[in-house]
Amino acid sequence: MNRRNKKAVIFVSMFLMVCMVGFGQNPIIQTIFTADPAPMVYQDTVYLYTGHDQDGAGYFDMRDWHIYSTTDMVNWTDRGIGLSIKDFKWANKDAWAGQCIYRNGKFYWYVPINKEGAGMSIGVAISDHPTGPFKDAIGQPLIEGGWGYIDPTVFIDKNGQAYLYWGNPTLYYVKLNKDMVSYDHKVGIVKVPLDRTGFGIRVIDADKTFSWADTVLVEQSECFQEPKTNKFYWYTAAIDHSTGQKVIGVAVADKIIGPYKDVLNKPLITENCDTGNINPTVVVDDHNDTLLYWGNKALYSVKLNADRMSYSSKPGIQVVSKADLGKIQQKITAANSSNGKRVSAYEEGPWFYRRKDRYYLIYPAGGVPEHLAYSTSLNPTGPWQYQDTIMAVIGKGGAFTNHPGVIDFKGKSFFFYHNGALPGGGGFDRSVCVEPFKYNADGTIPRISPTKQGVKHSLAPLDPYIRQEAETIAWEQGVKTTTSTLKGVYVTNLQDDAYIKVRDVNINKGAKDFKAEVWAAKSGGSIEIYVDRIDADCLIGNLKINPTGETENWQVQSTKLRPAQGLHEGLHDLYFVFKVPDKNTVHFNWWQIKGTK
Repeated sequence: MNRRNKKAVIFVSMFLMVCMVGFGQNPIIQTIFTADPAPMVYQDTVYLYTGHDQDGAGYFDMRDWHIYSTTDMVNWTDRGIGLSIKDFKWANKDAWAGQCIYRNGKFYWYVPINKEGAGMSIGVAISDHPTGPFKDAIGQPLIEGGWGYIDPTVFIDKNGQAYLYWGNPTLYYVKLNKDMVSYDHKVGIVKVPLDRTGFGIRVIDADKTFSWADTVLVEQSECFQEPKTNKFYWYTAAIDHSTGQKVIGVAVADKIIGPYKDVLNKPLITENCDTGNINPTVVVDDHNDTLLYWGNKALYSVKLNADRMSYSSKPGIQVVSKADLGKIQQKITAANSSNGKRVSAYEEGPWFYRRKDRYYLIYPAGGVPEHLAYSTSLNPTGPWQYQDTIMAVIGKGGAFTNHPGVIDFKGKSFFFYHNGALPGGGGFDRSVCVEPFKYNADGTIPRISPTKQGVKHSLAPLDPYIRQEAETIAWEQGVKTTTSTLKGVYVTNLQDDAYIKVRDVNINKGAKDFKAEVWAAKSGGSIEIYVDRIDADCLIGNLKINPTGETENWQVQSTKLRPAQGLHEGLHDLYFVFKVPDKNTVHFNWWQIKGTK
């Protein structure tokens, strides 16, 4: 292929790539993998605090948290690493989902981290500015508890009382003291009851599974996965409508949340199902036999057959002796921890806030893969009322987890979440997204669908006649950012034909000159400036970059701009296309346009 044809192919490829993006806005950060969005409105800016998934991770490999900001909801400025595991001397891994909040001139960032010897714990960092620097506020965890002490969400009520909720699979809260770095130990750590009324039912159509049952007692149930077939078996107490007695039914499904099928069309166990919580639990014993235990005043068992929906008639139903009771109870407790004892829809990652006179808890629900659901209350500590699903499980381009964040900004409401839609993305390499939405008239939240478009219209135009940071990006391809002590965050690691898109730029004073602060190790680099799309007719300038040296030697360089087809006063998208001789030889810090007026 000759050079001219090669250039034509590259240009067409770039054009098609931009066309495929179109008005796409999601995921809103493309330079790295981000997860667990925690937006915060402060003054006229939205600050977004995220987790950071390492490229190519095989598990939740997360070592730091990042900060982004926007004033228009379409162009996001990279503020760099805001906090790291290294900032907590007592922590050793797992920089998972946190949230930041402002109070009395300070910013408090609550994050879950693994403390060696103690497991997951919640720390708090403090700063004078929303973008940091943050430091460990107390030199030790605010709350320790081990596995499940993750995903803190913080809210300050109108009366000044602050609350911190967290937890997987259990939901907890504390009342924070006014200093925000301690909590009311008299009230202590409160465990929220995850009942059907407050947080829904995990099993799909649980009440419709058994035709013979008047009531399905999901609070007295367990989902057991058979390792040989990977099928799930749901053992639950229910009231048999023909006898009015409590019994135990069993149903089978391919997923832990169902829907389950009642193959027997009758109860599995009809004897010795006492009043109270009979807690049916499956235990695999030392002989590799699978046993179903249940009971309240006494403990009973049967040996399940290989189909897991019937049991051996010999010896049949057995009463656990008092001598074996302690040992068996230990096994039941262990099985309860490992098996599917999560009755409610709640899973993890709560987001707590107030709107008007109603309190909202939004959370990932239903097990893996997660959907997003919510509950409401008239009080900050409940009782809670389950409402509905907000966002269904994301299919193509989704991750098996999700994490919500909700804000009101400039009179509009926005819903944050994450997916796995970026190239190379997935369950452990996720990306933050946002959707605009409107509450229903009664304050309920409508069903929100994940889209590629995201926020279609900016809330404020971008001013090109003042300095704009290169790391302010609506969309990019082939671009990375980094940080130096000299310049802070800047664009780097540029590949040939990489580009940055900036949306809704208000060109109301014409366009005469373009200038940018750059650092180039070699000659041959350039920045092509396009308006509205990457097309020859839309090229308005080409900054030929002069080399500045191997070290971080920054220079402001400029070029004349020329009129382009369709360029008129008003809002336009700008594209900066980078032509570089070698990867990582051109670095870009900021840009500005000089008008003709």
